[in-house]
Amino acid sequence: MDFIIRVCCSMVEIRNRIFNLFDYPVKYSIKGRGLDYSICFSDVTQDEKDAIFETFADVYYGEGEGCLAETLVSLLYNDGLVISFAESITGGMISSALVGVSGCSDVFYEGVITYSNGSKIDRLKVGEDTLLEYGAVSAETAIEMANGLLKDNVGLGVSCTGIAGPNGGSDLKPVGLVFIAVVSREITECHRFVFEGPRNEIREKTKDQALFLAIEHIKDNF
Repeated sequence: MDFIIRVCCSMVEIRNRIFNLFDYPVKYSIKGRGLDYSICFSDVTQDEKDAIFETFADVYYGEGEGCLAETLVSLLYNDGLVISFAESITGGMISSALVGVSGCSDVFYEGVITYSNGSKIDRLKVGEDTLLEYGAVSAETAIEMANGLLKDNVGLGVSCTGIAGPNGGSDLKPVGLVFIAVVSREITECHRFVFEGPRNEIREKTKDQALFLAIEHIKDNF
């Protein structure tokens, strides 16, 4: 049988997982960029398909044609949710991805680019003490950014803050360090990543990972 699986991980990770899964050649092709990929498998058995799903379970988000943004819009619509984004490192890339999907106006309230510390304080009510103690690139700041998005009509907030480079990194906070927070009324999640690559590649990976985490949050909690 032929089938398509959609995952959120790097192409290198995809190839490594398939190589480690089978000790014989398997027909497949990969399409996508950043961390958003579709893998098309050809002439596989049901047992092989089951093994593939198990191997990619932690990064899987759908089957067939589509992308992260389309999947997120569909889930939001089906669950009657409205989302907002607070972006620092991505500078609007997450919001732009969602706006690229027809029908997003039903589920997307706003996207704010809070790049400076001042804007994080003014627009999202991030605490000055939080920024002083933990810094702009921290789990604590990411969570407060996401919480600042929630309103009576907005049930899901997603934020990201990080260091895209090539300058600005340190031993404690290297280039590529990113925090992504996803919050709803009763659930708060924050994830830490260290992405590799040039500046805009890190930003694109952050965008894809944020969309994936929003998808996972909805699937797990709604």
